Amino acid sequence: MSQTLNGRAPITVFDKTAAYTILSSECGCCFTNDGAAGAIVLTLPVGEEGLHYYFNVRAAQELRIDPNGTETISLPSDGIPGAAGKYLTANALAESVHLLFVDGNWCVLGYTGTWAHEG
Repeated sequence: MSQTLNGRAPITVFDKTAAYTILSSECGCCFTNDGAAGAIVLTLPVGEEGLHYYFNVRAAQELRIDPNGTETISLPSDGIPGAAGKYLTANALAESVHLLFVDGNWCVLGYTGTWAHEG
């Protein structure tokens, strides 16, 4: 039996210091840049309905979340999707975002801080 906290399994946290391609099997996990000495790119898997991931800036370095080339990520502040294949980025400590793939795109369930789309 898995360990639970208040009846729910804890969220697994992965600290990444270099580029990484996220797996669909890591759905529900949190990815950080803790320990990164520079910008890192976290590439999302090809979207499947219901996939969701958490991201948290733990080093004052750029953390980029890169979707599949045909998918979009909504901007947390206004919900407007960026262009297909364009990343979402933040670089200040404690900025976070929770993304869910639904209706063919990555939408934001919650966020803190200031996130921007690739220009």
